[in-house]
Amino acid sequence: GLVSCSSDNETRNSENINSIFAQRITPLPENEANPYDDAGLLYNELFDTYYTNGNLGSTVSQIATQVQTIADANASFNSIKEFPYHSVSSTRVQYLLEHPTTCVNDVISASSMSTVGKSSLANFVNFFIVFLGTESDCDVIYQKVVAYESAVLLNSLLTETDKRIILTTTSITRHSAYRARKKPKKNTDPDWDIFIGNIIASTEGAEYGSAEAATMALVTGIAQN
Repeated sequence: GLVSCSSDNETRNSENINSIFAQRITPLPENEANPYDDAGLLYNELFDTYYTNGNLGSTVSQIATQVQTIADANASFNSIKEFPYHSVSSTRVQYLLEHPTTCVNDVISASSMSTVGKSSLANFVNFFIVFLGTESDCDVIYQKVVAYESAVLLNSLLTETDKRIILTTTSITRHSAYRARKKPKKNTDPDWDIFIGNIIASTEGAEYGSAEAATMALVTGIAQN
């Protein structure tokens, strides 16, 4: 009887665990509460393909061309790409790389967000870069971004444009940060670091749409790493 009893308990335990996981269907680092999470998912797909291909390019314009080629062949990219699509500007990426201290304010102040939206995102980005320097636990980092996203979704002072640009930025930030901190890595994975340019490039791209946010952030991140 003992054997069947214990296996019975194990079965029950595994059922409990399964039901807990069933409630959380979305795998990390996704956040299905964020309506713009397709940006981060696309970023991840393009990232994987880029580093799997191995033809990496060295200049910003070579990287941009390579990322665009990969994007054009990607079903997710083509399904969320809006018309007109704005290709990544190598000049803008170069600018972000060369102005790490002022690029956040430059990009945010030039965006179409409201004053409240600009202030909210600037505070988050500036906080997050410092936070990343001190926090290595990817789950803690994930929770921090998700908590900010929840606050953004509930904030009635933010416009729809504010929410779209902010949540597109946080989606890419969350996916990128999770990748950078998650261990163990496969041997093919680069040692990925998140820089302020990587984050703010997604904000600049988000002005146009999720597809641009993903390609702009990826090109900038690759060029910085």
